[in-house]
Amino acid sequence: MVALITNSEVLQVLKDRGADLQLGGRAVGSEKLAHAYLENNSAGIRHAAALREFIDMLKPFNLTRTEALSIINTCPTSMVEVFLLVDRCDTRLTEEQMEAILDLVAMHLKH
Repeated sequence: MVALITNSEVLQVLKDRGADLQLGGRAVGSEKLAHAYLENNSAGIRHAAALREFIDMLKPFNLTRTEALSIINTCPTSMVEVFLLVDRCDTRLTEEQMEAILDLVAMHLKH
């Protein structure tokens, strides 16, 4: 079974391995680089409870788990980005629904 995880969850695993420490920790160089990238670019929601809450906010849009995680990980800022993240978006979401998703992202996700 393959589990899908958010960038925030990857960031937490890297922190647990000590990738956020200058000296020490079990993390190797590539883990430290990944940590630095995620810390500065796309970690989205940092707390598990907030992540669950955000996923619940996306439920009315009937997104797949993969689509919801893609939205969390990429923090889209335009309808074009939402269109690229949601399969068959043109038949599943209205423009108003895409705008509502963008509003949720703007209010709840770190950019």
